[in-house]
Amino acid sequence: MSKLQGRFLTFFLALSLLFPVQKQGIWFVLCLLFFSAGLQAMGANIWIAWISDLIPLSIRGRFFSRRNQILISVGLVISYILSFHVDLFETSGSGIKQAYIKFIGAESYFTPANQAWFLGGIFLFATVIGLLGLIILAKQPERKLYTDQSQGLRSRYSEPFRDKNFRLLLAFGVWWMLAIGIGSPFWGPYMMKKLTMSLFEMQLYSTLHMASSLLSFTFWGKFIDRFGNKTAMKICVVLGGLNPMFWLFTSAGNYGILWFEGAVSGFMWAGTGIITTNFVLSIAAKGKEQAYSGIYAALTGSAMMLSTLASGIFYPEALDLGFRVLEPEQVTFGIGGIMRWLSFIPLLFVVEKKGTPLRKALTASLLYALERINCYWASIFKRG
Repeated sequence: MSKLQGRFLTFFLALSLLFPVQKQGIWFVLCLLFFSAGLQAMGANIWIAWISDLIPLSIRGRFFSRRNQILISVGLVISYILSFHVDLFETSGSGIKQAYIKFIGAESYFTPANQAWFLGGIFLFATVIGLLGLIILAKQPERKLYTDQSQGLRSRYSEPFRDKNFRLLLAFGVWWMLAIGIGSPFWGPYMMKKLTMSLFEMQLYSTLHMASSLLSFTFWGKFIDRFGNKTAMKICVVLGGLNPMFWLFTSAGNYGILWFEGAVSGFMWAGTGIITTNFVLSIAAKGKEQAYSGIYAALTGSAMMLSTLASGIFYPEALDLGFRVLEPEQVTFGIGGIMRWLSFIPLLFVVEKKGTPLRKALTASLLYALERINCYWASIFKRG
C-alpha cells in the first residue's frame, strides 16, 4: 500500500506549473517528492523481505544482477529518448532534430513555451507506468509469514541490535556511506566548471559508466553466489577508494584518465549495488529480514546524508602540495577515497557463513578465466 501511495503522489507533480510564483512551485515539488520517496522507501523495504523468501540465497546474487541489468537497460533507453524530445523545445536545434520535428509535423508544438507542459506530461506518464507495474507486482506469490505477531514493535526493531554480527555489518555500512557522501555534491559541478567538460562529454562519461555496469552485472552475480558478499565487497572497497584518486590527476582540458575511471567505477558500483541489498539479507535472522534491512537502510542512508551536508558546510580551501595545487573539490574527493579504504577495517570483522577468503576467490577466478581462454584458443585451432 505504501508503494502505491508513493507512486500516486508523483501524479500531482505537474500541478507545480500552476503556481503563479516559481519558488512556490519548487517548494511544492520538494515536499511532494519528500513524502513520495518516504512512502516508496517503506514499500521497498517490504519488497526486499518478500524477495528474500521468493529467491533462494544460493541464486540471489544472480537474480539481483539480472534484475539490475534489465532496469538499467530500460532506464538508459528511455532516458535518451525523453532527453532527445526535451531538447526539441530549444530554439537552437541541430539539423537532425529539425528534420525529425518536420517529419512528425509538430513544428507548432515544439516551442520553448510548451517545454514545461511536456515535462509535466512525462511525470503523469511515469506515474501511470509505475501504477501498472504495481499491478503486475501484485500477481507475485505472497511471502510466507514468519514474524511472531505477538512480538511488540519496539522489541522487533531492537532485536537486530542484539545481533553482534549485524552491529558489525551496520558499523561497516555507516562508515562506507559516510565515505560515499563526502564530496558527492561536487562531481557534476567539478566536471562542468573546473574541467570545462561539455554536456556531451558528461553524457558520454555517464554512458561509459552505465555500459560498464551492465556488462559486469553477470560477473558480480555469479561471483557473489559462489564466494559470498563479504569477499565481493572487499574488491569493491579497494576499487571504491581508488576511483576518487583518479580525479586528483585531472585539470581543465586534461581529463582523459576519467574515461578509464568511468569504466572502473561502473564495474565497482554494479557489485556494490547488488551487495548492498544482498549482504544484510544473508546475515538476517529468518523472518526478521524486514526489520534488519529497514534499520540498515535508514541508518546508512542517514550517514550519507550527514556527510553530504557536511561536505558543503566544511568546504575546504585549495591545497598546495608544492608540486601540484588541488582544487577544493579534489581535496574532498581525496578525503572520501581514504575514508572508503578505511571502511575495510570494520568489514573484516563481519562474519558470513558461506564466504570464501579473498585470496582463494581471486585464485579460483583467475584459473577459471585462464581455462576459458585456453578453451577459446583450442576451438579456434580445431576450426583452423
